[in-house]
Amino acid sequence: MPASTNPLTSELRSRLRAEFPFLRARDLAAAERVGEGWCTTAYRVGNLAVRVPKSETCAAPLALEPRLVPALEAAGVPFVPRGMRAALDAEGRLLATAHEYVAGEPARHVRPLPRGAARDALARDLGRFLGRLHGFPVTDARRLGVPERDLWPDQYVPLIAAARPHLGARTRQWLDGLCAAFLDAGGSSGAPRVVVHGDVDGRNVLLDDGGKLSGVIDYSDAMLADPALDFACILNDWSWAFLERVLAHYPIEVDADLRRRTAFYITIGPLFEVRQGVATGDLVMLRRGRAALARRAAAGRGVEPSPRGP
Repeated sequence: MPASTNPLTSELRSRLRAEFPFLRARDLAAAERVGEGWCTTAYRVGNLAVRVPKSETCAAPLALEPRLVPALEAAGVPFVPRGMRAALDAEGRLLATAHEYVAGEPARHVRPLPRGAARDALARDLGRFLGRLHGFPVTDARRLGVPERDLWPDQYVPLIAAARPHLGARTRQWLDGLCAAFLDAGGSSGAPRVVVHGDVDGRNVLLDDGGKLSGVIDYSDAMLADPALDFACILNDWSWAFLERVLAHYPIEVDADLRRRTAFYITIGPLFEVRQGVATGDLVMLRRGRAALARRAAAGRGVEPSPRGP
């Protein structure tokens, strides 16, 4: 690939070669874009996955990964990327993170999703992953700089403030009532604080050709927060019945209020698409988020525990 068309800057290629001496020139020349998120673009470079932030704002949370992920790996948390390191510029600013490439397809792109014994095995492995992640010592997480958040005031209040003006009147009324009921029932202030992934949905859960869990990627949203957030993220791509299977294999006793908080977090989840769509001018994303919330408002309820579904 000519240097002018290489998706990696010459500076990043140089820093990757310094951090990973086994990389060959032809690996760097053949860098291949393999995915894109709201804040990063991912490339395969030899046997590495390299994630490049789209802006300085995006670089800040991404910089957590090279501190946290190796500690999770050393602590025996399964399915985390191996060999995570940072590539920094001459002034110490993050250019990218890189780790051993995790083979697999994002579960969101796998159809049909695993069923029967394969589904049970996936639920078991996700339960085991979340149990070890949530059991990571809080004191160690604080030492590593993992941010600590009470989800209602720290995450959802600013989210609602940014997205609410872009919703229809009926959706705003429904949202206001939903939030009032959530706070009346205790909000999030009494929730446990554990290390959560923060985005453990079908984009970041990778499955091999047999439908087995091969890895969980992207820890840039990790925080010390309510474990219900991770269970809510699972509901973006799987049913509540599947989530109950995950919980059956989760080795930590859950508090009696966890399902109420999980239901609230997943119900208002489309607000993230509304906010991101407004911020980036992505009208497709904005409309998708608005439509999802409008459907829930029209039904007069949110996502509720249900035994049905795949």
